[in-house]
Amino acid sequence: MGKSDLTRRQLGLLFYSSNMAWAGGVIYILNIIRALKLLPDDKKPEILLFHSFASPLQEVIDIDYPYIKFHEIHSANKFKKVYYLLKRLLTGKSAFIKLLPELVYPYNEDLFLGRTPVNWIPDFQEWYLPEMFTESDIKNRKRYQQSIADNAQIVVFSSQDAMNDFNKFYPNNSCTVKLLRFASILPKFQHLDITSLKEKYAIGQTYFLTPNQFWKHKNHKIILEALVLLKNQDLGFQIVFTGSPKDYRNKEFFQSLADFIELNKIQKWVTFLGFIDRAEQLSLMHHSLAIIQPSLFEGWSTVVEDTKALNQFIILSDIPVHREQINANCRFFDPHSAEQLASLIEETVSKHPKKEFIDYTQNVTEFSENILRVVNTDIQ
Repeated sequence: MGKSDLTRRQLGLLFYSSNMAWAGGVIYILNIIRALKLLPDDKKPEILLFHSFASPLQEVIDIDYPYIKFHEIHSANKFKKVYYLLKRLLTGKSAFIKLLPELVYPYNEDLFLGRTPVNWIPDFQEWYLPEMFTESDIKNRKRYQQSIADNAQIVVFSSQDAMNDFNKFYPNNSCTVKLLRFASILPKFQHLDITSLKEKYAIGQTYFLTPNQFWKHKNHKIILEALVLLKNQDLGFQIVFTGSPKDYRNKEFFQSLADFIELNKIQKWVTFLGFIDRAEQLSLMHHSLAIIQPSLFEGWSTVVEDTKALNQFIILSDIPVHREQINANCRFFDPHSAEQLASLIEETVSKHPKKEFIDYTQNVTEFSENILRVVNTDIQ
């Protein structure tokens, strides 16, 4: 028998988002919980999960982590919302201060005050692609980053690339910086019949999959531009897109893609599935000819990690973090060159890629062992 709950280390996790708002953030926390479950029982912390009413709790429950407690901190109930806000404003402390362990990761200054800040900065996209953000978003992001730098706080990065950016933009910081490259620990999907799944979604025999939310920086349009270059070659394939069509920063973005497709008459090569069940998405990824990841910017791509975990082949944009993240079963292209992408698609359809088997279990083991060392301040 393992430690009793009275002596077991506590770890707070902030599970505040939803799949529709930010699927990557949801998957990040789910991967942490799955990784912690792989630890020996005496090293498993008790998880206090602080969640929103919109958070996909069933996905957490399905993991069956043995030591976990759930606390709703964002309610759909208007009276609770007002109570939480007033208590924070009047006391200067979180309304949930009595529930909090020493550490809740990722730290959120608006929700959790008076506890050890262990921050997570996924990336610095707003520095490189300011046109993707509102002025208010940029101001808030940079204010948060400056606050971390000024107060010498602990900050976690998912990539060396992001860590380098932080030190470049805030060269005088005295922060404790930590690297935690996450790995994908996939839910089961092998029970799904791919033939039935393809019939359900009207997917043909040969298809590529792009599993990204429709945010403008994900660069979906370059795929459509590549299709325009290929449409007269009658290669017999589809590009299947999954993900929420909503981009809160660019609300007309998805419609602009639909208009481009209609204008250029490439409908027969494009299939939009919207947000689908995670297991279905993974099955479609696994059985696709290849994954296409055209993003202009990433912190540490969930799509790439899922692809590695599946031992699948991927065609992806040539950006620094992608080079850091993967070096096998992949081909890179200039994310601004439809010609390069079209050439790779044509080559992949004509000559199916050979895939090298990579043992991904080492990635998972390292991630599991590193979580507590990185996010807990008293573990070296």
